[in-house]
Amino acid sequence: LFQKAIQKGLKTALFTTSTAALMLSGSGALGVAAGVISINDAAFSDLVAAGNWNKITAAGVADDNPAAAPQDNEAFTYGGNHNITADKVGRIITAINVAATNPGGLNITEDTRVGSIVTGGNLLPVTIAA
Repeated sequence: LFQKAIQKGLKTALFTTSTAALMLSGSGALGVAAGVISINDAAFSDLVAAGNWNKITAAGVADDNPAAAPQDNEAFTYGGNHNITADKVGRIITAINVAATNPGGLNITEDTRVGSIVTGGNLLPVTIAA
């Protein structure tokens, strides 16, 4: 009975650890989150032609390939001291990475959900406008 209790406890601990690792990995906390990087002040409504977003490399820098703004279940990285406007209703962002820069700010004008913010010690000023 005691052995079964220990085995059950170990299985639970392994599951919890695996789940936490997956969550951290998906949030970008264990590396660069997949998504886009800002190269100018930008908005979630930006299309590729706006030229405010690039695809991101594994090293966390812009790869010079223009991209649209982050879509649902994607992450984005601040590529400089930019202001980003969250202007798409119901947008779901998995992670925001500000670890490599001092961002200008995040202006939330529509309902937005964010999974995590990777700060690296930097602050992300947030403004919410109704």
